[in-house]
Amino acid sequence: MKKIVSTLAVSLLLLSAVIGQGIEFFHGSWEEALAEAKKQEKPIFVDAFTTWCGPCKMMSRSVFTAEEVGTFFNENFISLKIDMEKPEGLSFQKTYPVSAYPTLYFIGNDGKVIKRVVGAKQAEEFIQVAKSTLGRADNIEDYVKAYEGGDRKPELVYKYVRALNRSGKPNPRIVNDFLRTQKDFDSDFSRKIIFEGTSEADSRAFELLVQHRSAIAPVVGGEEAVKNKIIAACKATAQKGITMQNEDLLKEAKKKVQTHLPDRAQAFAARMDMDMADKQDNAKDYLKAAKAYAKAAASEPVTDLRTVAFELKKRSADAPDALDAAIELMKVASEKSDQSIYALSYADLLLSKGKVAEAKAAAEKAVKLSEKEGEDNLLRAKGYLDKLMQP
Repeated sequence: MKKIVSTLAVSLLLLSAVIGQGIEFFHGSWEEALAEAKKQEKPIFVDAFTTWCGPCKMMSRSVFTAEEVGTFFNENFISLKIDMEKPEGLSFQKTYPVSAYPTLYFIGNDGKVIKRVVGAKQAEEFIQVAKSTLGRADNIEDYVKAYEGGDRKPELVYKYVRALNRSGKPNPRIVNDFLRTQKDFDSDFSRKIIFEGTSEADSRAFELLVQHRSAIAPVVGGEEAVKNKIIAACKATAQKGITMQNEDLLKEAKKKVQTHLPDRAQAFAARMDMDMADKQDNAKDYLKAAKAYAKAAASEPVTDLRTVAFELKKRSADAPDALDAAIELMKVASEKSDQSIYALSYADLLLSKGKVAEAKAAAEKAVKLSEKEGEDNLLRAKGYLDKLMQP
């Protein structure tokens, strides 16, 4: 029992390092990252660091691993870490000077510097700095000027709507104005506008998205991108219904997922039921919905499984069954993914249940997976396993 208590203490100490999904850094050269940024139409974030720099280590350990940081950066940037004392770093410095560490570069996919920041930042400030670069990366002021000046060409409208989305600003007026004037949607830019303009399921853009789904997919990154957009739009409508306590909106969102993504309908409905129960502070219904979600876990993205698992863990003090559901979710996530963070998260949850031997096995798997992910992840996984192995 003492061993279990001691190990649980270790789990709590390491939890902050494990819980964050964090930034998914691009594994490749600067030239390859630039090509990927052009392909995905995103700017680039570069962490220019050295292995001996204390503030660099702090950001790698505590900021880049934070879930809110990962969510924002993975959606909006191609992110790259460059050791400035290695050949690639020395080459990078010829174009992008670095005189202190860390230097945080935000660079457009045309290779032009948007913003250069020297010194470590905490998570909230780091996100704010990054947000301030998005409008500039997309030339949003130029789009506003051109649009208000009468330019309604699909290419301009698409870039304007995309820039608004990335800046977190509403776009319905621009999207609906465009949709009202179109008789057909045969051009790539028209299809991209429908995709970018779909923010909720109860909208004209959503109906066009599902109607022209097969034609839209090739120009926005494939069928998976369309599926994710459908889920996101239905979730936005469901969340609106939950906030307003409007059952009709919630039912509409569930029905549309059932119609357009039937393989994910059960999990979606359960997840939204969890949110509704949480809004109503109904612990019994929340746990019931969580168990239903766990049963449908195989259809869900690993990132979602992990997020829900740790939501459940937070509730486990008052509802022990919640931890069992969390473990089941992370088991599925760790089996589906070859990233070490999922195996490590699974180990942490097993440890919280007192299953030390199983936690060690999951941590050992995390170490093996982290060997191909970079030094930071390898050190994190090894550190966790080493703590578990202590008597």
